[in-house]
Amino acid sequence: MPRLSRLVLAAAAAVLLLAPAAASAQGLKSDNVTVVGKLPDSVGAIGARFSPDGDTMYVTSATGLGIYDIATPETPQLLSRLPLPHFENEDVDVGRDTVVISNDPSFSSVGAIYLIDVSDPSAPAIRSVLNTTFDTGNGHIANCVNDCQYLYTTGTSEGLAIYDIRDLANPQFVKTFPLPGDGFTHDVDIDSHGIAWVTGEDGTFGFDTTDPLNPQLLLRSDENVTNTGGGLPGDDGSGPLDFLHHNSLRVTDDTLAVTEEDYLKPGCDGQGSLQTWQITDERNSDGSQKLKMLDLWTTELNELASQVGRSPATVNCSAHWFDESGGLLAQGWYDQGVRFLDVSQPADIRQVGFYATGGTFWGAYFAPTDPEHEIVYALDVTSGVDVLRIDRSGALPTVRKAASITDLRRARTAFAPHARWGLVCQLPSAGVTSAVSGVTGQSR
Repeated sequence: MPRLSRLVLAAAAAVLLLAPAAASAQGLKSDNVTVVGKLPDSVGAIGARFSPDGDTMYVTSATGLGIYDIATPETPQLLSRLPLPHFENEDVDVGRDTVVISNDPSFSSVGAIYLIDVSDPSAPAIRSVLNTTFDTGNGHIANCVNDCQYLYTTGTSEGLAIYDIRDLANPQFVKTFPLPGDGFTHDVDIDSHGIAWVTGEDGTFGFDTTDPLNPQLLLRSDENVTNTGGGLPGDDGSGPLDFLHHNSLRVTDDTLAVTEEDYLKPGCDGQGSLQTWQITDERNSDGSQKLKMLDLWTTELNELASQVGRSPATVNCSAHWFDESGGLLAQGWYDQGVRFLDVSQPADIRQVGFYATGGTFWGAYFAPTDPEHEIVYALDVTSGVDVLRIDRSGALPTVRKAASITDLRRARTAFAPHARWGLVCQLPSAGVTSAVSGVTGQSR
């Protein structure tokens, strides 16, 4: 199956699995996590971004854009909504009083970039719409570059599609820019050093964007860590790069945290992971500085073995969008809730908190207006955005207990053939009564 087809199928499968997730059971949480509230009118939330001053949050969903006042982080207030016929811009971006939302042509065969004027957050208005259908197959995500004067879009093996949006009323497609390898791209994050980190099927790449139309490759993940070609049920997911590197953030001067997404794994056998990668002085064969993987963390599997909890009910086990503040990482983990991970020692990732419900969490983000960095917005696509607080007043405990080999062997017996996916979990008639416990985990 072509690589792009696997990406589209995987994304479509994630959407199809949302309805069953919404009907699942009540959640569990660690003692240091409390539920503060829920954002109004936020069902279907799949991505979020904050204004430069931190007072406003922009939430994208399958139905459009929601804008919230988060000056008081515990009680966000809905300012406005702008309906849009789009799906899906997971990583909505903002700059120069403009929110950027992309319509992914993989889902509708129509590519478009919406530039939305949010100078008055209570009255957003479309500034311009650029039809990208005839320029590129990219458009899964659109990210701002150089203070949102340019855009890079991702999604196919073309690499990056580059747009000049200095004139917001008249945005222009410039060109596509290939990356090493032939894999599809996924996300672009510009760090505080001005490096554009591009994640995708072939790993993670760091570019100098001093000349945004001609980015220069400076760094990349170890070229010897190659994609094992998975991403579908039955494919081997044991390697650190099975489907794609999904998104990244620079968490120290020399370390990146990277999501490996790999969710179509019944029983979470070969699920995605949260990884840390260190910038080294070594070189890849193309001369780029090499990133070396330090640690890899995945969630527990022992709940699967006893056929309780959420893990047996779905195949959406993967890590997804995350945010980081002061060495603490909050990560949406699809059907396994929100996981709080201590990455202050990048070679030893520790789970220090969790929150899991019957929902499907696409991301988690720290509120920039909270001086204690304890308020987190958890994007549950099935029921809306939860407002959480994690207590950081003392030392955060390790919340982990590794699944045993016996557990894993028993887990692999809990499946039966399925016409569409090949494998599904067999549940007892009164089986699923709680969310994944979150009290176990593995780091390898």
